[in-house]
Amino acid sequence: MQMSERDFGEKPRRQWAPDARALNVVGDRWLMVIVRDLAAGPLRLDELRRWLPGVSAGALESRLAKLADERLIIRRRFRSLPPRVDLELTELGRSLLPVIGTIARWELRNHWSAPRAGEWIDVAACFRLAPLLGGPRVEDTAISLTVEPTNGGAPQQYVFHSEGGRARVEHQPAPEATTRIAGSEQQWVAALTPGESAAALTIEGDRAAADAFLALFQP
Repeated sequence: MQMSERDFGEKPRRQWAPDARALNVVGDRWLMVIVRDLAAGPLRLDELRRWLPGVSAGALESRLAKLADERLIIRRRFRSLPPRVDLELTELGRSLLPVIGTIARWELRNHWSAPRAGEWIDVAACFRLAPLLGGPRVEDTAISLTVEPTNGGAPQQYVFHSEGGRARVEHQPAPEATTRIAGSEQQWVAALTPGESAAALTIEGDRAAADAFLALFQP
């Protein structure tokens, strides 16, 4: 390999090593959060924006462009009024999901705690992470997850599906669910925080399945 004088002068900012090169792609936290939120399947761009209020429109667009350039997502544009854009992980993008699960389990083992100053609370983000935490602790079940409003408005309803060793979370009601967990945002935060209690949540149906779901977030 021929080297130029520049190769021995000013050092480039990027290191030639597999981990350094990979982190140049996925080392941005918002990139990984976007991949996590697309895990359940195609998602409309408008919905993703609602899930990520801490990211400006410009910052979100730049990250989506990078994900597309790296062949991690596909963007499908539809000729409609208003315009519609759907986002979907490629197989390469889906290959990052176990990596996100590993990172999350490391946090759960070592630093997971009640919300810190500067963190916005979105318990649904934890719901969306649940399928990536792995383990056989929640099997062949549908669990309805409801976040009840504290100042009016409609409850936010999700469903955790686990079947055949695969799990997913969808943002929709689940009338067929055999297990139901409901509570306010504050009650959910307590239930998902080590050392706190899930006693304030309303749990109906299979208590063992509900406890297994909540245990995913414990060290």
